[in-house]
Amino acid sequence: MFEITIDYDKCQGDEECVGNCPSEVYDWDAENQRPIIARPEDCLGCETCVEVCEVGAITVEEV
Repeated sequence: MFEITIDYDKCQGDEECVGNCPSEVYDWDAENQRPIIARPEDCLGCETCVEVCEVGAITVEEV
């Protein structure tokens, strides 16, 4: 199991994590214009989201 954290102070809202996650862990919160971790239990720990986030707003840690 993996713990995903989004630092919303860093997040630029470019939706890269939403569009690139192979497990569709993220959804887009249109009201607040930011990604949300909708299905953390589906995370594979591949860290694609970490790699595509240019500002380093996402961390994935094995728990």
